[in-house]
Amino acid sequence: MSKQKVAAAAMKLFSEMGYHRTSMDDIAREADVAKGTLYYHFKGKAELFETLVVDGFAQMTDTIQEALEDDTPVGEQMRIIVRKQVELFLEYSPLVHLISNELSNGIEADVLARIETKRRAYVDFIASVLRQGTEEQWLDPLPHDLAAVGIIGLLEKICLHYSNNKGLYTREELDRTVERFIVGPLLAGGAN
Repeated sequence: MSKQKVAAAAMKLFSEMGYHRTSMDDIAREADVAKGTLYYHFKGKAELFETLVVDGFAQMTDTIQEALEDDTPVGEQMRIIVRKQVELFLEYSPLVHLISNELSNGIEADVLARIETKRRAYVDFIASVLRQGTEEQWLDPLPHDLAAVGIIGLLEKICLHYSNNKGLYTREELDRTVERFIVGPLLAGGAN
């Protein structure tokens, strides 16, 4: 239980204050645990940060893969992926903020390399669906990994903007915008 408290506190503080300005003392205070408890679960701040991000990528991938069924047409799979991605980005907006703002901000090289491996696996997963779409001729040939990065990045930024401007847009406006600017163009010339 204390490990989850520590992770939740670290997520909150990293996303609010940034990785470098957050200390292990801050995390211990926020989690309301002794500092030794942090070091019982994590070797240090870098490992804690890595765990949050790596687990987040794994959870997003698992959640989206569970929502897909083998016999679902690829075009509908893309709709499901985009919808689930939006739901997850909104549900885990502190994680999205953390990934968006902190990964390029002087994180230790070995930690960054391991995080990049997980991020790459997530991009490869999205690219594989796009590749299947090309094979089934609902998507024109294109660099699938580049398209996957573009889709993920656009969704990330739209959801961050939506989350940071509570009340400015309705959820329906968010969903309609995503459908029109991401899903619509992907499926416009396809068979599905």
